[in-house]
Amino acid sequence: MARVNLTFIFIGLMLLCGLGAAKAQARVELDAPYIFHLDEGQQFPSAYAEVPEWMSSLRETPSVKLTGGDYWMVTQLLPHGTDGTWVVDARNSIIENVDYWVLGSDGSSQLAHSGYSAPYEFLFDYGRSFSLTPGIDYWLVVKLSSRYYSSAPQLEMSPLAEHRLLTDKLAMIISLCLGGLVFIACYNLFIYLSTSDKAFLFYGVYVLSYFGGWAFTFHLPAHLWNFHLLELHHLFFIGLPILNIMFYKYFLQLPSYSPKLWRLSKILLWACILALPTSIWLISYTAIIASVLIMFWIALAITCGNVCLMKGFSPARYFIMAFSCLLLPAVLILPGNLGITPDFIEYAELATLIGGTADALLLSLALANKLKLLSEERKAHIEELCFAWETARRDALTQVGNRFAFDEFMQGATEFADRVKQAMSLVLLDVDGLKTINETLGHHEGDRVLKSLVQALQGIQLAHMSLYRLSGDEFAIILPSEEREALLLKINDLKQAFLAEGVKGVKLHCGYADNTQVAKSHEWLRLADSKLYSDKIDKRREKYAQSRALGSEVGY
Repeated sequence: MARVNLTFIFIGLMLLCGLGAAKAQARVELDAPYIFHLDEGQQFPSAYAEVPEWMSSLRETPSVKLTGGDYWMVTQLLPHGTDGTWVVDARNSIIENVDYWVLGSDGSSQLAHSGYSAPYEFLFDYGRSFSLTPGIDYWLVVKLSSRYYSSAPQLEMSPLAEHRLLTDKLAMIISLCLGGLVFIACYNLFIYLSTSDKAFLFYGVYVLSYFGGWAFTFHLPAHLWNFHLLELHHLFFIGLPILNIMFYKYFLQLPSYSPKLWRLSKILLWACILALPTSIWLISYTAIIASVLIMFWIALAITCGNVCLMKGFSPARYFIMAFSCLLLPAVLILPGNLGITPDFIEYAELATLIGGTADALLLSLALANKLKLLSEERKAHIEELCFAWETARRDALTQVGNRFAFDEFMQGATEFADRVKQAMSLVLLDVDGLKTINETLGHHEGDRVLKSLVQALQGIQLAHMSLYRLSGDEFAIILPSEEREALLLKINDLKQAFLAEGVKGVKLHCGYADNTQVAKSHEWLRLADSKLYSDKIDKRREKYAQSRALGSEVGY
């Protein structure tokens, strides 16, 4: 929750900076300019007095078409106040070439060239400065030439000092947003390298594509490296839905939660892939195509997020919040990019960049939340596996180690013969007569005998003793060799204890071996088993001899 609060604080600060930048701008509002088609061979007027007649020879148009073309924009200027240097800026759109002419009634004429292909005078805009004398009337003639316009161009004029302060503030916000996008992209790609989760991969590449689109929109490659290629501007934006759909496929687990929405997403994905070449071959329409695809993508993404949230995928709430940050500027800006409505807000591109940066931050929170859930699920799964592993190694009746646990110990034993640091004994204990008890008195009585035996063995105060039940009537005991005799004495006492309790027919046989006597674990077990067998044979011979002697005495 603290991360979400910090995110909204960051977004609020950026919006406040943007509002502060707009308020600091005390520009002179221009009258709505006349807009004319620029026909081949037309020349601009050379003097102030020629402008009205020149305008009468032009073909007026209500607006600039977003599919590109050449246009004149003409308006009158009447400077006032003490400022002598003013800045004229054709803003709100990508424009390849902008030419400004300022013609004064005093016979002055000033010319400046700007646009995408020209170097900056002010960061991130097409502004050019002019010297204007108060009390002198001026005509401002602007020539626009571009293969497409991302939105309807607008003219504005402001004093030099205020315009420079405004552009510095806007540059700070833009740099902060672009830097944040690079950081977010690198962070998520780094997470992908450590987790191999494809959601982080596609999200990192998505943010890089977002950064690339806005870097070209604000002409950073052109300004920094003199790299001019207008065709790349919307290639990045058309690629955004492709990468984001692949991202939320893995993040929302969309094929599992909603196969129908995943099919719709794949249709949109392929539509965007097919639209990628339009950035080069249909450059005049690429801004419109990109705007339409982005509108469908945002609407579909929010729908997918809501469906997955309703079906129980809790990280989808951050996903919805993130796309809400894109939805608001998209609703206000994209219709203007399509020419359907006028622009509702100033600096639409900056507002969209801020919304996109907020989207990137919130989606990073969504991924972090998912990572947290996966970590918790993995921890719970590990605990379940540990419990299952312990259960699998424990005998259900006596709660001591079973044959699996004993085999695991023997496989890990490596100290034998000359390598022994501490001599250990393996004692095999066989409960003879248990089958007879089960058949005559019932299995519950046999189980009671086994439990009593285990409790008695566990009650022996011997350090480092491990007890295993190998089968129904056979046990294995691992303990230091110096404590073996104490164990054997206790086993002899148990025989008497069983007789005292009225448990007849139960005999305990033992066989033991030390790890100093063998070279490998299987030899250790074999030697102990051999001695157990010998103990059984000896006891049977002793019993047989006693019965023969008793029979001889009776016969005598």
